[in-house]
Amino acid sequence: MISDYKGKVLVITGGANGIGRALALGCAKRGCDVLIADIHGEEAEAVAKEIRGMGRQAVAVQADVSLSDECRKIFDRTMKEFGRCDILINDAGVSNGADLLDIKERDIKWVMEVNVYAHWFMMQQFIPQMKSQGTHCQILNVCSIAGLITLGSAPVYFSTKHAAVALSECVYKSLKASGDDIDVSVFCPGFVQTEMHLTDRHRPERFAIPDGDPYYGSEEYKKFIEFNKKILDNGAPLEPTAEKVFESLAKKQFYILTHENYDELLKQQGIYQANRTEPVDPSLLTK
Repeated sequence: MISDYKGKVLVITGGANGIGRALALGCAKRGCDVLIADIHGEEAEAVAKEIRGMGRQAVAVQADVSLSDECRKIFDRTMKEFGRCDILINDAGVSNGADLLDIKERDIKWVMEVNVYAHWFMMQQFIPQMKSQGTHCQILNVCSIAGLITLGSAPVYFSTKHAAVALSECVYKSLKASGDDIDVSVFCPGFVQTEMHLTDRHRPERFAIPDGDPYYGSEEYKKFIEFNKKILDNGAPLEPTAEKVFESLAKKQFYILTHENYDELLKQQGIYQANRTEPVDPSLLTK
């Protein structure tokens, strides 16, 4: 796993705010030059400006990482500006809390394409370059504790995060089997103090909320956003959580878990699965 960041080149998606911004700044503080890709170009440039103020090189790219052509654009810009990539962080992610019967098809596709396809497309672009460099490289896929457990709500969020974790595990095993000097880790935090409740502002035009659609103006939809904001506001502080990621990478951890209150649930889940019984009761989650 990565421990020396000095002079390394980082490419990060979703780097304009929240966890992505914190990780981008943390890498820059440790000596990385950074390419920040985000659907919000001006916000990505603001972070790049912060990093340049730290004495590092930084470039912002506006991109929709749920599209393979846009991921190619990020790769091409990286090669033009830096000529290599040592660290890839796939952070871009969105959420939706609708249940199975209510969720709109556009939202299923949007969440799936950002939370899973983007990881896939970015790794397809950058892993061949990492292999050709002959240097030690690191991929960090930001997932969620929702990629390791399930609750009785938000099925599209839980299912896409599970898919992202499984993809990371497969890529990790494949790279190890082939002897490539590329490490992979997954970051699976619980609730963190971010603006994830404002996820709708990250929609590209093809997944935009139609004007006047009663579903998105309903009390039920508003309650989900309000509930999400409340639990995020009471989540773990952002900066200390990001620092734990760097500590975990230094310890060569594949699974980076920063919220210990999920540990018992994860243990019991394994027992339930081994015993071939029903999914574990979330009430086992310790406070």
